[in-house]
Amino acid sequence: MRQLRGLMKKDWTLIKSHVLLALLLDVTIPILVAFFYPMEVWQGILIFALTIMALHLLLPLVLLAILFTKEMDRPDIFFHSTASIHKINASKFFIAIAATVVSFTWAGVIALAALWMAPELSSLSELIPSGGFFSVVILVYAVGISIVFYFFMTIFFSIKPKIGGFAYIVTFGLFFVFLDLWSTFQETGIYKAVANFWVIDLSGLDTLSGFSTTYGNLVISTEQSATFPFGQLIVTMVLLSLLYLLSAYWFEKKVRV
Repeated sequence: MRQLRGLMKKDWTLIKSHVLLALLLDVTIPILVAFFYPMEVWQGILIFALTIMALHLLLPLVLLAILFTKEMDRPDIFFHSTASIHKINASKFFIAIAATVVSFTWAGVIALAALWMAPELSSLSELIPSGGFFSVVILVYAVGISIVFYFFMTIFFSIKPKIGGFAYIVTFGLFFVFLDLWSTFQETGIYKAVANFWVIDLSGLDTLSGFSTTYGNLVISTEQSATFPFGQLIVTMVLLSLLYLLSAYWFEKKVRV
């Protein structure tokens, strides 16, 4: 446990300046753009704050790329660490996701502050539960995307010593092949049968069944499906777990040697 805490402290040191920059951008971008956008200031801040919140899907990818790239710059230290690949990954994933949650929450505070500036607040209590649900969905997707990114990053680092800069092209090409294979797999009868198993009906939950309101000329809508495909979630979790284990084994045997 002491070794894991040490790894986390080191990883935080590597990316803390980038995280502080992200927190600064969470504030400055919505405010600066809002003043030049042809609508009320609070509306501009709200729109761009929500946009930044959605873009947090990509933040853990950026942070993981920074962490692993900095490690690969010092292979004499990284490759001879006594920590297992799973401890190394646990540290980097935890720091990247935790930093994303902090930045995401800060952007959410900016969005709520913009709503407080709205002329009407009668529907705010109804909007927050749906907004919280969408926040959880975005962060869960961010974790899944991070695992997929780790897989392709492992491919990149394993082939870069052999083909140099061409590894970027090969990795991107394999990513699009992966997307095509995933789309094909989703159309198979096996996937549909499992994914459609245990679909939970959420129509009885008013706070999660969709919401729409208007502030001036700005329409805020959280309309969404009133079902939760639990079977699809299980399939995705199993596949992501297998993908992580494959990536970690590959990284240990082909990259960190």
